[in-house]
Amino acid sequence: MPLPAIISWGAAAAVATIVAVLRSGPADFAPGVCERVEPYLLEHLVGQDLAVRQLCDAVCDHVGAERPARPLVLSVHGPPGVGKSLLHLLLARSLYSTRPSASQRCPGPDCGGYKVFYGMDYVAAEREAQHAHMRGALLAHVRLHPQSLLVVEEYDKLDCATRGLFRQLIENPASANVSLERSIIVLESNTGYSQLHGMLVEAGDRSLVSMEAAQRALKDLVFGRWLDEACEPRADTLKSVGLVDFFLPFLPLERRHLVALFEARLRERRDAWRRAEGAELAWAPDVSDFLADRVDYDGAFPIEGAKEVATLMTRYVTRALRERTLPASGL
Repeated sequence: MPLPAIISWGAAAAVATIVAVLRSGPADFAPGVCERVEPYLLEHLVGQDLAVRQLCDAVCDHVGAERPARPLVLSVHGPPGVGKSLLHLLLARSLYSTRPSASQRCPGPDCGGYKVFYGMDYVAAEREAQHAHMRGALLAHVRLHPQSLLVVEEYDKLDCATRGLFRQLIENPASANVSLERSIIVLESNTGYSQLHGMLVEAGDRSLVSMEAAQRALKDLVFGRWLDEACEPRADTLKSVGLVDFFLPFLPLERRHLVALFEARLRERRDAWRRAEGAELAWAPDVSDFLADRVDYDGAFPIEGAKEVATLMTRYVTRALRERTLPASGL
């Protein structure tokens, strides 16, 4: 249950949520995670091979460890629309099923250990209640699911108290009577866009971007921002940043990645048409290029990442299919 919904309820509703979670039963990672997670993520995420391969190596080491000392903590950075949220959804499907697919109810009963929270700004009067509700929901979840996938979207917007809660759980989960060492925590943030954009432009090709350089730049950025917030002494800020195992760069997408996404969406429409109409659907070979040309770009990079893909599919493809006509564009 996303955090804003939890916060909007009263205390009685929050208690009811915790009771419902406790009734649902535990969900452990399904066997064979390491064999399926990388192929599945690379099949559905375009343009982010650098981050995906590093993430999959980290996940394989973590789930394969006999006694991990603490949870695996991954910090994912990049501009909107490049696949960060899709990443943890795909990861959840891979962790909790031997046959991951889009039909899984995740978050939901097919991925019981998958929990998404949102870091948001609140007025001072709401923060104490927000923190208490979040703490209750989080602890109830991890007590039930020792092998959790916990996601904090926009974690750079967490206030000091909430960030401190996550730090306490990672450093010393026993103090809250929970077992967290087999869990995976994904921290997601839009920060770092300008740094990653600069790295990509300087390298000239995303395959030449160094993981070490990206990790260093993102880690320094987070440390600087947390230090400016003055939530804690400098030494404790260093410890907090040190709890993150990997800072993963999600680079800006390029036109060729949008072409690939449009081709995938067109295949989905073709398959749906075949099931519904019992007939084949074909289109001109330049349709995906036609659609990619209608995206707004800032130089070589789409301004909104892949966010325009769905809009342009609706604008140029849906009407043509509903009317069973072929527009002049070649669809």
